[in-house]
Amino acid sequence: MVKNVPGRAFFLDRSNKWGYKNKRSFILMRAMTLGRPGLNVSANRKNGMQNMKAKGTKQKIIEEAIELFYEYGFTKASTRQLVGKVGMTSSAIYNHFSNKEEILFNIIKGAGDKVLAVLYQTIEKYTDPLVCLRQMIAAMLYLFSDGGMRKEIAIFIDELYQLPEDLRELCNRQHREIFTLFRNKIRELDEMGKINPVDHTVAAFGVLGAMLWVYHWFRDNGRLPMKDISDELTRLLFDGLMRREPMTAF
Repeated sequence: MVKNVPGRAFFLDRSNKWGYKNKRSFILMRAMTLGRPGLNVSANRKNGMQNMKAKGTKQKIIEEAIELFYEYGFTKASTRQLVGKVGMTSSAIYNHFSNKEEILFNIIKGAGDKVLAVLYQTIEKYTDPLVCLRQMIAAMLYLFSDGGMRKEIAIFIDELYQLPEDLRELCNRQHREIFTLFRNKIRELDEMGKINPVDHTVAAFGVLGAMLWVYHWFRDNGRLPMKDISDELTRLLFDGLMRREPMTAF
């Protein structure tokens, strides 16, 4: 006798009103209600658990590789060092990645995805172009204040040339997209007459160059917190170094 319960099928027995005779009976009945063969239920569940475990292992490899590539550089960091940090054999590592370059690609692309996500969120949030550009600069610099992200940014910038040409081009698209977002915002400000006439490409490279150099020298325990550095750099980019003389009244 079967009692219908939304989304499930339970067998009645004397020991448990809503129990089922055995686990296999429940699996078979549940599979029938879902229109799938009973044996596939346990197989799908097993595959799902294996996929979750594989993702966790892959992420661990990437995290340890970030530490190694940041400390020693991609070329000097060895597979043996990575094996020691991850705690698995080299063959196990290469079950997830075909070679060291693919690990590097995943790190660089992951960093680019994070940067672009932050920039697009900022653009969506701030409609005023001037405020938006200031916040884009602040958002980029904030990423450098986090130790883990700062390491990813360093690899994103410094180790790109190590990738094979096809993978390098995929990551270069991210670089160009970041550049385009800043150039478009500068162009928008120019068209509104809110900034001095300037070559948009030169200005965008100038802004990015000033920001991206920060990761080389910024330290979390340094004299200035990142917010102060962000404010100073933004003021410098927008106002320049020269003191403006007050207007003389006639």
